[in-house]
Amino acid sequence: MKQHQATLTKLRVSRWVYGGAFLIPLIIMCLAFWHLKLTPFGHRNLLFSDMGAQYVPILEYLRTTILHGQLHLFSLSLGTGSGIVPLLTYYVLSPFNLLIFLFPATHITTALSWIIILKVSTIGLTMAIFLRHAFLRTGWSLLLFSTAFSLCGFVAMYFYDMMWLDALIWLPLVALGLHRIINQHHFGLYTVSLTFTILSNYYMGYMTCLFSVLYFIYLTVEHQPTPTPFRTVIRIHWPAIRQFIIGSLLAGGMTMVVLIPTAKGMLLTGKSNVFYQNYLPTPLFGPEVLAQFGPGGTTYASHLYHTPTIFMGTLLFLLLIVYFVSPRILAVEKKRSMWLLIAMGLSLWVTLLNTAWHMFQQPAGFPFRNAYFFTFLAITTAYRAWQTHPAQTMNDPQKFLALVWGAGLLTIGFLSAHVFPKLYFKADPSLNNTLYLHSQPDFHLLWIALGLLLLNTMLLFISEWRPIRIGAMGLLLAAELGGNYLVANRNIEFGSQTAFTTYHQRDRALLDQVAASKSKENLHRVEFLHAQISRAYVGAYNHYNDPLLYNYPGVSSYSSTLVEQARVFQHDLGYFSPNVRRISPQGYTHLTDTLLGVKYRLNAYKQQQITPLSAYAGLGFAVPAKLANVQLDDQQALTNQVKILDALGAKPNTLADAKILNVHTQRATAADQRHIPAGAKHASTDKHPRYLQTVTLRVGATGLLHAYSPRNNIIYSSLEVNGKKARPLTNADGYRYVIDLGQHSRGTVLKVSYVTDRPNDGYHNQFMTLDQTLYKALAKRLRQQTLSFKSDSGVSWLSGTVRGTAQRDLLYVSIPDTPGWSATVNGRPVKIKSVMHAQSLIPVVKNYQGMIGVPLQRGNNHVVLKYRTPGLRIGAVTSLACFAVFLLLWFSGEWMRPLSSKHAAKK
Repeated sequence: MKQHQATLTKLRVSRWVYGGAFLIPLIIMCLAFWHLKLTPFGHRNLLFSDMGAQYVPILEYLRTTILHGQLHLFSLSLGTGSGIVPLLTYYVLSPFNLLIFLFPATHITTALSWIIILKVSTIGLTMAIFLRHAFLRTGWSLLLFSTAFSLCGFVAMYFYDMMWLDALIWLPLVALGLHRIINQHHFGLYTVSLTFTILSNYYMGYMTCLFSVLYFIYLTVEHQPTPTPFRTVIRIHWPAIRQFIIGSLLAGGMTMVVLIPTAKGMLLTGKSNVFYQNYLPTPLFGPEVLAQFGPGGTTYASHLYHTPTIFMGTLLFLLLIVYFVSPRILAVEKKRSMWLLIAMGLSLWVTLLNTAWHMFQQPAGFPFRNAYFFTFLAITTAYRAWQTHPAQTMNDPQKFLALVWGAGLLTIGFLSAHVFPKLYFKADPSLNNTLYLHSQPDFHLLWIALGLLLLNTMLLFISEWRPIRIGAMGLLLAAELGGNYLVANRNIEFGSQTAFTTYHQRDRALLDQVAASKSKENLHRVEFLHAQISRAYVGAYNHYNDPLLYNYPGVSSYSSTLVEQARVFQHDLGYFSPNVRRISPQGYTHLTDTLLGVKYRLNAYKQQQITPLSAYAGLGFAVPAKLANVQLDDQQALTNQVKILDALGAKPNTLADAKILNVHTQRATAADQRHIPAGAKHASTDKHPRYLQTVTLRVGATGLLHAYSPRNNIIYSSLEVNGKKARPLTNADGYRYVIDLGQHSRGTVLKVSYVTDRPNDGYHNQFMTLDQTLYKALAKRLRQQTLSFKSDSGVSWLSGTVRGTAQRDLLYVSIPDTPGWSATVNGRPVKIKSVMHAQSLIPVVKNYQGMIGVPLQRGNNHVVLKYRTPGLRIGAVTSLACFAVFLLLWFSGEWMRPLSSKHAAKK
């Protein structure tokens, strides 16, 4: 009876502990959001960094398209068109995202706040489940460790990249599944949890697979009381190894429905480029990483590059040291744990290994995304030390040694943080080393860390009043974790929820006037660079993902899944693209409006907010076949447009040169540089001073005057035309794009001035005008043979008619010629022909396909274009087959076996 009562008591304690493991992080996060005045507890929201630029528009796009029945596996809201499976699998497959359907579009940011809070709380819950079942211990002290993991340094620093938080939720369950494979030869929990990890986010799921191999090897060796030959370990644990292999293969197989199409999609991005520097066995940091064991080691200001965020609370850092000092832990166990931590530490430290952990690509910002695995192992090791009851089992010299080791490591870390980064920068003043130099923690934090270490040492080694001691530890740890979270949020420019609600409604109303997001017969694109939603952002906002936010076909995009082929094509036409993840609507001409099917240009700040474009000729139209042979050259945007005009049959000088009358260069003064942002890419030094260059030119035609700098020597933020500022809306300093210098009449004399650090290259700058009259005539001829869509056309299934002639026997469709598209003409399959080819010189030299081209017959042609996500069908079949195998093996091996064992025991 007493044993039964004790069991019930333990069960009740476990339930309360699980509740506490969820509620304590929930309370801390709510208090932190209340302190920061974040929605739903204040007027500010998470419109910053990736949250504001990617998650809000992507999730709002998902919410809107599903609610309106418009979700397709291809979207015209992603740049000039892209399959959305890679976007979904990378950003939105977390089940927590279902909460967005409970909120209207204007309060999508509130939904994301709750999603983050609930995710962090669930991390604490799953960590408690792991500790409870992996070590067969329960009690209130377990909450110290579950809370530490839920609010560790990784979470504090990267919580707003919320797609990664799911991996921390599933990691304890994956680890628990590995324990069950070793102890019970049951792979069910491991397979299910790993499957959901990959489905939630395949990127972090890949890292979890690597961790699983590492942790499984450790567990097999851990069960040997003495050093054992490798072959003997394999023989002893072969049943568990077999279960691990089967469970891993089934988890991978069941996720093929997302992995195969995602892999095919990601191979189309610029992330497939390889740089040899990422595969060298060079170190990424030094002993300054030890400072990260103290609170406040990183802030948002250093989010682009910094030391690994391995903070877990001073108490757990002390317990980690206690593990290696305690006499209750065998030397062989210490050695194995040490090697496990070293192996995980090397994956952070060595460039080659770190690149491998990040799917063989170094992160562009937010480095060391695998740091939480080290934190998980460190917390698990600290929990083992806690179970030895160090207050009773360690003598005073050992306790003092643990304190000295902790203080020494922290001191070394903080001292190194103010020495080594300076040496790295001096040896190689690269961008990362510059960012790293400025990311180091303030030295005064050392005294706070040492004070917390001393206080935790006193609490840990006091044996009396144990419940009060644990409570004091908990309060101190909660304050420390919460404080570290607030410090990590320092310098964040949160957005305004009030402004977001107001301006979202206004922009939406303006877009509704042109039926931008409604299905209709004539598909077209909208360019809306001047939306008012930017007023809701305190920091810079560049409108890349407005087409997703408002669900309309645009020309811009910002995501890790951006198709490189489409980006390069637009960049070769003159659109602004700072890197492989971004393409901006800046850089247009009337010719690009025609080529991309832009029908309206919206500007919420003008009296005439909607401008119908006479250059619009439809999303598809018949063109001469020779357009398909046009080769676009990188860094030659206006020259490329001359080639295209010639292939389209435009009259000579439709894009006319402006005659340069004079170029005057003088040393730039401080007044000349007053509009240049600090830290501009074109830096001024004694060796490369800045100059003010003024070009006097005569306009060669009536129309929009454009400029382009092939040698990239214009600092755009200093640009002026006749003394008036002409800087772009988005800071484009350091990059090439076609500049709009306004509407001018033929023969007008202008003075264009700009600051440059390479004045000699200014003589290669191009100034050209698209003749308004000649181009309108060309656009009118193109519209005469436009593709007229049928009413049942969608996005991934386009059907329409177009007239072909001897002079124009090729249908040009303003959608990138990417895998997945097929075409029929008059019911017969035809091979899609790429129209124009694009070229990239940076970051690598490569040639790409252009837009979709469909051969036409003379007369009327009924054209049907269909899109199927490459790899989706074979992925779905593979996943279903593996799921069936998993159910069969689980039913026969893990469900039926316990029943048969019970029957055998009764007999």
